[in-house]
Amino acid sequence: MTSGQQILASFIGTLFGFIFAIVLFLITNYIQRKVAKKTLKKYLNREFQYNISLLQDWMDTIDEILRKITAKDKQIYKYVKYSDFARYFMDESFKFGIIFDLFSNEDVFKLNKVVTYCNFALEQFINARVTKWNNCPIAEEDKLQKELLNFFEYEKTKLKDFKKNLEKSLEKIK
Repeated sequence: MTSGQQILASFIGTLFGFIFAIVLFLITNYIQRKVAKKTLKKYLNREFQYNISLLQDWMDTIDEILRKITAKDKQIYKYVKYSDFARYFMDESFKFGIIFDLFSNEDVFKLNKVVTYCNFALEQFINARVTKWNNCPIAEEDKLQKELLNFFEYEKTKLKDFKKNLEKSLEKIK
């Protein structure tokens, strides 16, 4: 074999090896992404279930707070912990584009709304309102009672909407 033929054979062999490596890389990358998306969907489903149960617990807690405020009971020992809201797999799903694959723009907007709403600052604000009620002087009780009843009814309505939206979103994941 001449040196020109050897160079050509080496070049062709190297080219085929290079093309094979690229194809192999693309196939493994595709499979890894597919497995990652499937796993993320599974855990996103679980995270939604967890958050729905949290929302229900918070609504029950707010119901209890409303009953105590209505009865002018100033011994409320409940703490609404919005910082427990899970968002890890939702954030990862946003990064991978799964959220946009599964949901419409309106659904994404609603999901984003609940994620940004349930935060530590609001948790502190709500629990400060409960503390304010517990320490309220009798002279200001009626005014504060009306204000807090409106506030907690509004909060309960928001949580119901969030729960309903998460339940609808959960159906789309399955």
